[in-house]
Amino acid sequence: MLQIALGIAIGFHTLLVLSVIPPYWWYMTGIIVSVVIYYYCRNHFLFWFSISAFLAALSAEQYLKKVDDVPLNRTNLTINVRVSAVLNENIPNTYFEAVVIDAHSPSNRAGLSLSSSHHLLILWHDAPVLKQGQIWQLPVKLSRIVGRINQAGFDAERHAVSRNIHGRAVVRVSGSNIPVLISNYITWRQQLFDRVTQLTNNMPYQAYLLALAFGERSGLDKDDWVKLRDSGTAHLLAISGLHIALAMLLGWVIGVKLKLLLPQKTLFIWTPMITGLTVALIYAWLAGLTIPTIRALFMCLIIASLKTTGAYWRHWQVLLVTLSLSLLLAPFAIYSASFWLSFYAVAVLVLFSVGQRYFPLAKIPHRTLSTTHLHDSFLQLVKIQCWLLVLMLPIQWLWFGGISFAAPVANLFAVPWVSFITVPFVLMAVMTLWLPVLSGILWQCANWSLFPIVEGIAWLEGAWYGLSTSYQPLLWSVIVIVLGATLLPIKRFKWLYLSILFLSVMGILKPSKKPLQWQIMVLDVGHGLAVIIHKAGRAILYDTGNRWQENVVAESTILPVLENIGIKQLDYLVISHDDSDHAGGKTLISEKFSPQYRYSSNYNDAGYLPCIKGQTWNWQGLRFTVQWPMQQVSRARNPHSCVVRVQTENQQGPSLLLTGDIDAIAELMLVKYTPRLTADIVLVPHHGSKTSSTNTFLDHVKPSLALVSTGIFNSWNLPSKTVKERYQQRNIQWLSTGRVGQITINVDDESYQVRTQRSMTATQWYRPKWL
Repeated sequence: MLQIALGIAIGFHTLLVLSVIPPYWWYMTGIIVSVVIYYYCRNHFLFWFSISAFLAALSAEQYLKKVDDVPLNRTNLTINVRVSAVLNENIPNTYFEAVVIDAHSPSNRAGLSLSSSHHLLILWHDAPVLKQGQIWQLPVKLSRIVGRINQAGFDAERHAVSRNIHGRAVVRVSGSNIPVLISNYITWRQQLFDRVTQLTNNMPYQAYLLALAFGERSGLDKDDWVKLRDSGTAHLLAISGLHIALAMLLGWVIGVKLKLLLPQKTLFIWTPMITGLTVALIYAWLAGLTIPTIRALFMCLIIASLKTTGAYWRHWQVLLVTLSLSLLLAPFAIYSASFWLSFYAVAVLVLFSVGQRYFPLAKIPHRTLSTTHLHDSFLQLVKIQCWLLVLMLPIQWLWFGGISFAAPVANLFAVPWVSFITVPFVLMAVMTLWLPVLSGILWQCANWSLFPIVEGIAWLEGAWYGLSTSYQPLLWSVIVIVLGATLLPIKRFKWLYLSILFLSVMGILKPSKKPLQWQIMVLDVGHGLAVIIHKAGRAILYDTGNRWQENVVAESTILPVLENIGIKQLDYLVISHDDSDHAGGKTLISEKFSPQYRYSSNYNDAGYLPCIKGQTWNWQGLRFTVQWPMQQVSRARNPHSCVVRVQTENQQGPSLLLTGDIDAIAELMLVKYTPRLTADIVLVPHHGSKTSSTNTFLDHVKPSLALVSTGIFNSWNLPSKTVKERYQQRNIQWLSTGRVGQITINVDDESYQVRTQRSMTATQWYRPKWL
């Protein structure tokens, strides 16, 4: 059993290292070889490893085929889709997931083939109230999903794989092309959700109750998420394994009572297991059968079977078999944060039990609970929370970029409270929905029970600490020390620890490499601009990306990158001009990173210094010289963009020219008033628009590298092909963030080295190769 489960688990994890899907004959060869090895050596591992690796590759290839069915560029289509997600009628539904029923193109585009196996993410502004199960005919622009790729922040392409989404559609209403409701069928889950929504409409913690009952968290606003993140309790607002286990326990108790009323026959020995799994399955179904609930269901099934049959498995065996079954059911779960958090947390608890040689509460007698026993139990719970804090560091850092130091304290009280008080009220309220009065009372009790938790975690706001990449060695050292001290006691393995200490000291004393001079980071912010100048743990930011309605690109892109490189405060913030795609995040950046100095060419910006020609400042051996505009204006437009040249103070080594959105006239004026202006690296003006990058400007500046910041599917078809050819005719290297992701340039005294983020993530098979 161990070899089989281990082979399946590792085989599916091969997806994480594939850059392309190998041909099938590779896998067939592996399977044949493993069969021969099994015949002679009775080794199950290789056989199941090769089988599961083949199944994983098959799933990946099927996914890519469905993605290839989606038009490469935005294409006008009319599609019939079924809404597949539960939606809250009290919240505007801008984005939702849907399953394609059929599609047709007005232009009869050749090769179009979308079927019910295609899942889409649909953007519909000003959408009506949508319900799960409805079928709509929608006029859309359909395209593949291409995300912004940076060294930190949200990854739309990985998220699409984890959700098995194949494309993105934007609803376009014009003339006779209007959405039509074809079927108003509403699923039972949506009907139950709507009924609970109505019962809890006047309750202050409605969003929390809906999250606990249905796993639907759209009602939580940004402030709620900040509180949950900072307190380390966000996992409580998902229907976790513990909640499913409680549902299983409730059903088990019902089954035990029911079995007493049935004839004492061997057949009815399975009654508690069946009723327990039924209740747990219903609760998991309400939650949408997410990855944590599926994991919990498998674990409940295994443990219940062992309990009923009297068999014995070790804890890690249960975990390994559960992992294998989960991957067989959902291979792409390995790209989901919930998958790693769920299994990793259980693995930490298993390690803890191995280190302690018993479960935390196992020594407490059932007949008495003295003060000493309660004290010991409390200490065990504290130890568990400390273990989770330390050993969950890698997962927390990889997925969220930081950790909450308040998590052990918050979870010590919040986990048992929510699990044993709030969740039972929620379960009973759902089970009594057919009695609205009783159900309403239970929902109110659940709402009251959340008061101390929600109000308590508000006191922990600000306890979140972002971890930069420089903390990686320390992070893994702490993990190794904790595991080593527990599983390999120092008294018995002192020579091992002395050897490790000796090697660590030698590593510290080893001469370090020549420090990096400075770094240019052109972030992939879609259509917009954000450039970070980074040196010696300090940074300057030029422009802040776009914003629309309540969404700010800076929040999902710039903030994570700055935190990833360890920046807590900006030295300078420079805003080129007032257009939203350049200044959209300036308020957020100013609040989060408190820049010491701020520059703008708009004199209406309070607290900003004038960014006009002649302004200079030195920063860590670099000189920043403003080349344009000549004066401040009341409303800085494209021609008034703040143009800054960056080079070392001694004017040696590569130079950088930041150009904002200057147009042809501004370029000619710039060249006229600065006849000796040159730069090795130039930010392509105005995202490569035809109105910029004149021949005169290029011949004057003579760059060797041109960087353009724009989105791959922008509405203005930027950059212009004519402009790109203009650069290439002069043998100037051209890089676009829309195609290569974040561009990072390491600059030293004599040269520079370019690194693109997509080239670093090319080992991932699902990345669009056509870019």
